[in-house]
Amino acid sequence: MRVKTPLRVTAVSAVLALGLAACGGGDGDGENGGDGATTPDAAASPTGQPGGTYSAELTEPSYLAPASNCYESECSAVLKMVNDPLVTTDFESGELIFDGLAESIEPNDDQTVWTVTLKDGRTFHNGEPVNSDAFLRAWNYSANPKNAQATAGFMARIDGAGKGKEMAGLKKVDDTTFEITLSGPFSQFGSMMSYAPAFAPMAQECMDDLKACNEAPIGTGPYMMDGSWEHDKGITVTRWADYQGEQAAQADTIEFKMFTTPTAAFRDYQNGGLDVLSLAPDVYLEAKGQLGDKILEEPTATLTYLGFPTAKKPYDEVKVRQAISLAIDRQLIVDQVLNGLAKPSTDIVTPPIPGSRDDACDYCTHDPEQAKTLLEESGVDAEGMTLEYYFNADAGHDQWVEAAARQVQETLGFDYKLNATEWAQYLELLDAGNFEGPFRLGWSLDYPSPENYLRPIVGTDGDSNYTEYSNPEVDELLTQGDQAGSIEESYDAYHQAGDIALDEMPIIPMWSGVTAIAFSEEVGDVRYDVGDGEIAFGEITVTQ
Repeated sequence: MRVKTPLRVTAVSAVLALGLAACGGGDGDGENGGDGATTPDAAASPTGQPGGTYSAELTEPSYLAPASNCYESECSAVLKMVNDPLVTTDFESGELIFDGLAESIEPNDDQTVWTVTLKDGRTFHNGEPVNSDAFLRAWNYSANPKNAQATAGFMARIDGAGKGKEMAGLKKVDDTTFEITLSGPFSQFGSMMSYAPAFAPMAQECMDDLKACNEAPIGTGPYMMDGSWEHDKGITVTRWADYQGEQAAQADTIEFKMFTTPTAAFRDYQNGGLDVLSLAPDVYLEAKGQLGDKILEEPTATLTYLGFPTAKKPYDEVKVRQAISLAIDRQLIVDQVLNGLAKPSTDIVTPPIPGSRDDACDYCTHDPEQAKTLLEESGVDAEGMTLEYYFNADAGHDQWVEAAARQVQETLGFDYKLNATEWAQYLELLDAGNFEGPFRLGWSLDYPSPENYLRPIVGTDGDSNYTEYSNPEVDELLTQGDQAGSIEESYDAYHQAGDIALDEMPIIPMWSGVTAIAFSEEVGDVRYDVGDGEIAFGEITVTQ
């Protein structure tokens, strides 16, 4: 899923110093060591008791309605509290865990037909039954091209998706059983269905009034909305007394509070008004000085990258794209701008995703001389040419984007211009393809597979392929990986597909993230769930 990846820094002087250091070809090693990642501290919150109320930071989501445009981390954090998943996936093994709404999910021999059996007696918050009809109405709505839903790509493998109101490959067997026929074999479709925001069922009350459901979604999960979404202020969820499922629900109430800057969130935390927050780089050092080892630090599966509009000059030249990547000193930016809260990328698929690699990307190193050579070989003259860089303005990316632009300028001679746009407008730019230069995006897992990174970002017509990149050989290798008998058997084909994309470089992988979580003495059992890509809010307890 797309993520805002709210990386922010404070001092403009850091960028200016960074640009000068880059042209000197420094090795970029900082006090955190050569790998660029902060060593995770063994911070452990105390154990609390069920019940009570706590507050957590949240950025304003774009959507909350089921089967909608929720394809980002902000809405996902809320909807994973409000909705039970159909199924979950063990992060390491890829095995399905039936702790959600499904009793079983069974593929046929060639993995083209999947039969889902639901647990009997489950209901929505409003009392409606969770049955086959609830899934069919949600998935058909998402797949209908007239509805232009961001989650439609998850339905694309189902036979008949995108061709009308109902998919031919989605069939009700009885009230608790439905059958999914895919357009081709896909061994990981079961894991794909673990992405709750896309595969959640929809209550008929929501279908009748999606606008109202967006403000107060009706789900099946351990928490339900307490009132409506207060835009740019907060969202409150409360434990559902009639919940019959297995997902965690410790606190009685969770108050998600929204802030305009990470500094404002941290000040609220310092003043006792906030219990749990993810620390952005610009407040991390201050927080570290105050809290020491009372900060939970863990690697995440988030990828930050710069995409190229590959159909536009000069980005239609592969060697120009490679040269720009080689001109960027990721390690130096991680150390001096992100304060160590990231790890330079070596693959499109980030660690700790099973199947990721630490040596896949030949053009992700910092090599100014090779960058200059490749630019000369491309025949593109940088003199008088300005590269326009795009990023969303509400997450503070301006500092590191400018740092990268300055490094490219110092090494290759391109002038640069920065274009910042608010997140909602940025999504519109993405959908319209209105970029004239490199654009920033973040990506985090929906399910633990290399396919979940490669196909959406570099596959032809991928859900998040905004570069217009298309290579039939990449697509064929992705299909071969899809048809493998298991996730382990798929790695070879996915790696080959990734190698081609990393060589042709429609995107520049920049870094994977390290999360730093601060928590107050009022809460316990704080944990980061790398499989969900989020704090495990449902497991947090209240200590006082």
